[in-house]
Amino acid sequence: MKYSLSLLLLLSAVAHADNPEIRVHLATAASLSPVYVGKFMGQSAFDRSYLNQLEATLQYDLNYNGITKVLPSSEQKEKVLSANEPKEAFSLAQWKSFGVAYAIKITVANQSLSAHVFSTQSGSLKHFSDIPLTGDLAQDKRQIHRLADSIHKTLFGQEGVASTRILYAMQVSEVKADSGRWTSEIWECDWDGSNARQITRERSYCVTPVFIPANAKYPGANDRFLYVSYKLGQPKIFLASLKEGVGRRLVDLRGNQLLPAISHQRDKLAFICDASGRSDLFLQNFNPQTGDVGKPVQLFSFPQSTQASPTFSPDGSKVAFVSDKDGRMRVYVISATPSEKRAEPVLISKQNSENSCPSWSPDGRKLAYSAKTNGVRQIWVYDFATKEERQLTSGTGNKENPSWAPDSLHLVFNSTDGGSSELFVVNLNQPEAIKISKGQGKKHYPTWGPR
Repeated sequence: MKYSLSLLLLLSAVAHADNPEIRVHLATAASLSPVYVGKFMGQSAFDRSYLNQLEATLQYDLNYNGITKVLPSSEQKEKVLSANEPKEAFSLAQWKSFGVAYAIKITVANQSLSAHVFSTQSGSLKHFSDIPLTGDLAQDKRQIHRLADSIHKTLFGQEGVASTRILYAMQVSEVKADSGRWTSEIWECDWDGSNARQITRERSYCVTPVFIPANAKYPGANDRFLYVSYKLGQPKIFLASLKEGVGRRLVDLRGNQLLPAISHQRDKLAFICDASGRSDLFLQNFNPQTGDVGKPVQLFSFPQSTQASPTFSPDGSKVAFVSDKDGRMRVYVISATPSEKRAEPVLISKQNSENSCPSWSPDGRKLAYSAKTNGVRQIWVYDFATKEERQLTSGTGNKENPSWAPDSLHLVFNSTDGGSSELFVVNLNQPEAIKISKGQGKKHYPTWGPR
């Protein structure tokens, strides 16, 4: 059976390891507000080193939320915060003289934590109390993430992303006496890379995980995801839950099924299949509660060409995808409503050749994708309002598979440099990408989960 080399190359996209020189080139949308996070204080059942880890988690959350920037520790500021009287600890004149927009005081008593957040802009003081700590670092870090999101919502009226999680595939080599066999499993981690844990255990090759969007009406189905597994020989699409990690085959078609995408309404599934002899774009109705699927419909095909990497618009009306129908792999947008008269896709990526892995932002305004730029793959962003393409990253290492956070401000992507591959997080307001993964294995195909 014919199988496109271009598609195989897309499937082999992996990420970068230790490269602190990844930079962001988009102009910042807003200046970052200076925030001071005091050292965790009080009488606690936990030792200082444990509290330091929780403190570092809160600082990370507030330092990379795209709105605030944590100031360095200061003896003078700590002295002010340590005052027992609120009017002294949160003196408006004092904190304004420090140039601080928000001051945060954390107090730990026995096995609970409380936070006071003071705004020098409004003079208001907000108290977050009785946050339980268990002594389990993974659980307590997630409590801190939730606190960071509560602070974010209180100060800015917007939902944060510190409590969200990221799915990704991790490839490892099983070195044996007879052969060196590569396997890939699906993992998840917090937004800062902590609490990484393995989800699938197929000892096969699992790639391209996709969260099924959350739905308040069916909370029991909010931990499900799609992924591609080679455990049957050919790649097929499977449905699994984060709790069990056991996949059930979803699409019943011959040939290879690859690169699944799910609409935000949870009712449509897009994927790539070569059942006709070439890699075409298919669409299928989907019910996430039952896992039932409708009859697959070919959404786009073109002679002697390869289609890849579909991603839905937030309203589910359109699909962006990659095609080499004009000779180069470029990003197009097409209607997600099949019709007898084939819709003509609209070209999006005109500035570079060899584009791949588009991702539509949840607010519908932007499309992120990877494009070869001066010989190295970089992340680019297309703005639907201005119809402009702008380069987001630079530096060595091929950067691919961008995925938007629910806030449409943060992106996670993988980057490769030599034989290593790691995950990075970036937001459009800060000129630095943060490596969030570490340890063994090649991490790739990240996807950002819902709130």
